Amino acid sequence: MCAGVVLRSDAVKLVVHARHTSQRCPRCGHTGRANRPDRDHFRCRRCGLAGPADVVAGVDVRDRARSAWAFVTMPVPQPA
Repeated sequence: MCAGVVLRSDAVKLVVHARHTSQRCPRCGHTGRANRPDRDHFRCRRCGLAGPADVVAGVDVRDRARSAWAFVTMPVPQPA
């Protein structure tokens, strides 16, 4: 599953793969099925971060998009 965002028709579409975003802790990076005790709740088994599962997954998607955006907007190196 992928999430895409387009702000304008001439904008670049940034695609973020959502794999494991509902199981990954945005604070410490620990990924595991046990972090999702049920459909609606998230609790990291390593650092204890807890919250609504959809909100935590949204934070992970946002962080992945920010990391990808750094590469998209990076200046192209010029040959020496």
